[in-house]
Amino acid sequence: MLTDILAKAPARYLVVGGTCAVLNNVILIAGDAAGLQYVVSVLLTFLFVLPISYLAHALWSFTVPASWSGFVHYVAASVSSLAVACVTVGILRGGLMLPMVAAAPLATIAMTLYNYLMTRWAVHRGGQTATFDLR
Repeated sequence: MLTDILAKAPARYLVVGGTCAVLNNVILIAGDAAGLQYVVSVLLTFLFVLPISYLAHALWSFTVPASWSGFVHYVAASVSSLAVACVTVGILRGGLMLPMVAAAPLATIAMTLYNYLMTRWAVHRGGQTATFDLR
């Protein structure tokens, strides 16, 4: 049954996304413990997590071939999601005056959908299947 669930791209996306979120947090927390400024830690997460997440999403979540152009699109989508996150939280917290305990989860839901669509756009190439299939 779990195999059937994970055969679907959205479920696979959540597995990869959740794993990458944990890796992101490990790097941020370790960087802070090491005395690094948070900007340096964020850059380290981009350096280490983006290539891993792109390959996992391309080859497993969406089963399409990985490519340099897809990776460039993926990086652009990742950077754009930071801007969208700021706007989303700004609208929910600043504009609608929702408490952060409500705004943060709502923004997370919105960002998960946005990131799924942007990742699919970045890695998907006309329904091709991956030459290296991890299924």
